[in-house]
Amino acid sequence: MRTRATVVLVSGWLMLGCGSAPAEPARGAPAPSGGESSGGSAERAPAQRGVKGRVGSEKLVERRAARALAPDTLDSVRSSSAPPKTAKELYRSAAPATVIIRVPGGMGSGVIIDPAGWILTNHHVVADGKSEDFLTKVEVLLGDLSAGGGMERREEVYEAVVYKADKLRDLALIRLTKPPAKLPHMRLAKQSPTPGDPVVALGHAGAGMLWAIKSGQVAALGKLSEHLSTLASFGEEDKEVAERFKERLDEQHLGLVIQTSCGILPGDSGGPLLDERGDLVGVNAFSNRDGKTGGLLSFHVHLDEVKKFTAELPKVAARQLPDPWKEGGGDLEVEDVDFDGRVDTLMMRGRQPCLFCPRESEAVFFDLDEDSFKGEAELPPVDVIYRDKRFDAELAFLRVGSNRYAWYDTDGDGSYDLLLYDAGADGVVDQAYQVSRSGELTRDEGQRTGSLVRWSVFKDAALRSRLMRLAPTVFVDTLVERGQGQSSLIPTPHPTTGRGTLGDLNLDGRKDSVTVESAFALRMLVDPDLDAVPRLPAEPTAKDLKAQSGFELSVVSQGENLWAWYDTDNDGRHDLVLHAPGVRVYVAAEAWRVGPSGERTPAPEHLGRKVIRPGLMTDPTVRAPLAEMVDRGMLEIMSAKGDDGLASLPDPVSDHRGHALAWLDFKGASKTVIAVSGQGSDGYLLDLDENSFPNKAKNKVDLAQAAKDKTLDLEFAYFNRGGMAWAYYDTKNKGRYDLVLYCADPKLGKVTQAYRVEASGQLSTDASLVGQPLVQPGLLSGRSKTQLAKVAPQIFSSSLVAR
Repeated sequence: MRTRATVVLVSGWLMLGCGSAPAEPARGAPAPSGGESSGGSAERAPAQRGVKGRVGSEKLVERRAARALAPDTLDSVRSSSAPPKTAKELYRSAAPATVIIRVPGGMGSGVIIDPAGWILTNHHVVADGKSEDFLTKVEVLLGDLSAGGGMERREEVYEAVVYKADKLRDLALIRLTKPPAKLPHMRLAKQSPTPGDPVVALGHAGAGMLWAIKSGQVAALGKLSEHLSTLASFGEEDKEVAERFKERLDEQHLGLVIQTSCGILPGDSGGPLLDERGDLVGVNAFSNRDGKTGGLLSFHVHLDEVKKFTAELPKVAARQLPDPWKEGGGDLEVEDVDFDGRVDTLMMRGRQPCLFCPRESEAVFFDLDEDSFKGEAELPPVDVIYRDKRFDAELAFLRVGSNRYAWYDTDGDGSYDLLLYDAGADGVVDQAYQVSRSGELTRDEGQRTGSLVRWSVFKDAALRSRLMRLAPTVFVDTLVERGQGQSSLIPTPHPTTGRGTLGDLNLDGRKDSVTVESAFALRMLVDPDLDAVPRLPAEPTAKDLKAQSGFELSVVSQGENLWAWYDTDNDGRHDLVLHAPGVRVYVAAEAWRVGPSGERTPAPEHLGRKVIRPGLMTDPTVRAPLAEMVDRGMLEIMSAKGDDGLASLPDPVSDHRGHALAWLDFKGASKTVIAVSGQGSDGYLLDLDENSFPNKAKNKVDLAQAAKDKTLDLEFAYFNRGGMAWAYYDTKNKGRYDLVLYCADPKLGKVTQAYRVEASGQLSTDASLVGQPLVQPGLLSGRSKTQLAKVAPQIFSSSLVAR
């Protein structure tokens, strides 16, 4: 508890003065990294170790609470390079070289460093400038000294283009497109400042006057992660938290900073910090408010960082394109999304401001030819993958706020050659560009229409095929190109990547299961006889789990699909797999027996039955504890309670969720048909001989209570949920169902599998009914047969009813 409390305290340390931080500029599109493309089949994925975790991503930079941009309010900027001594002389030399920078919705400061129109400022000051084809433009206002010694703003508004930007060091270099003659400018100091040196800061704080000077002293300098006083408050027992805090500080500002007592405010950002000779020793950046004293601490980008940044003036303006590796976020994991045993996807996710808030950013990289880790025995740790960009992606997707980007390596040559951009978060491409090897962009009107995520752009059919499997799982439908997608392969019982969490499903105080959750899948490995989990570490890796053969049940969920693997005879090998394709009802639409070499053969005797069935286990030491887990609510909607007979099929009454019952009135059958409507399901309950309530008026019958008490005497029932249907028959009119027909597609109305309920309660299949209509009055006799023949055509479509 102490450690957690410390983290909360540290996270609450307030940062002021920056405002929002959009995507970091990059020269052209980011290049794919990792191994080379390979036309051959990839090897099995290496064992996992550390493939999910947090990396030092720039996107983890927390938004400083108060914006450095403030509304443009007052009036009135030029410089001499003489080294004045007094504050008045410093102001007269520096103020004319200090400019106002305006962007839509705000403003900041800047300093002219070259008479050719070069202006130095903060990255966050220009980040929200107007952008066209990712070239950013801002407005610049100049001023002149007045007769009274103050500053007067010029009327003309100048245009400037961002030529260079560094988000992490919070610096940007812009240039006036039409600079006026004889621009005043400021020179860089030859010597770096030291603590105790007098300094002055100039800027345009939104809460005060324009061109305001603030005097102070250098209080400290260095990297925040090495010198911040908060670090001294951590004790020996808090070393881990202290290291995490230092990492966070480095993520916020990697370069050297100067702390002063100048008291800069939002709007001063980008303005100059001067020494007593009038030379530039820093750039105003941000302020921190001390939570205890309320004092304002001012921070400035250090002279050394400024010199590095301005050492070479760029010849062309840089397009302000984000880099998915830097903007995606700090939570990174790799995954085998299509379940073929090889890693194909890397995901990075940014900060989540609140529990129900969307993440600020996310990036997804697709290695469609699966060659990033080919031939490696183990996957490298996530920090190595991130540091070295060890992922050879043919498609990189990035979302930052409401903007989405997709880079494609359409020919698989290791270089992105197509960029699609969606500025409205609606999944429709707003602009498309061909990308040269040097990163230059050329508009491509032919690619401008359509969805953001497209498999059709790839020249290699194998790459198209894999993306057709991956994209529907990873993205919402509105983002993905229309077409015939391909389903994922059958997952293996054990995960390829990730770490597990131990659980206690039957609540007996002993760990009996492992849950492995990733970005796109969830696995639950169940060990009813406790011969695997006790051998595992507290957070087992995929490698740890694969080494254990004692999990008798493995449940894998991805999207709307669910698979259940069984080791039915407890011999250490999974021999049966059931697949449920929908979220509405978890029954097997596909089933296979699995041989010793992994060969699969269809197992139609499991179709239409629930996927979690303790009765499938032949070993009582496994069956009994698994049944206890089910009784305690494990995966309740998909689990069969009781024996493996009729209970293994959906119940036509209780498996409706939130259902309502109502009589349907038919001539000559007024108390025969009860309609059932539930959440995502519907059905009919038919008392064909009308003997459930022989001496009771319909309006006096409480149908819900009768269903709960199981006093309905039904000869036929119909249940439809999730695009599947079942028909239940009491063919001998003995008060129990003895035949159940299952239909995988009610539109066709034909029986997929037929189950006879034996006197023992067990089920046997009846192949003679397969392919017949689902509703067959001829399976009943006497009045039940007559009544069903009368009402069935009025209830069901003709395809369901036998003629």
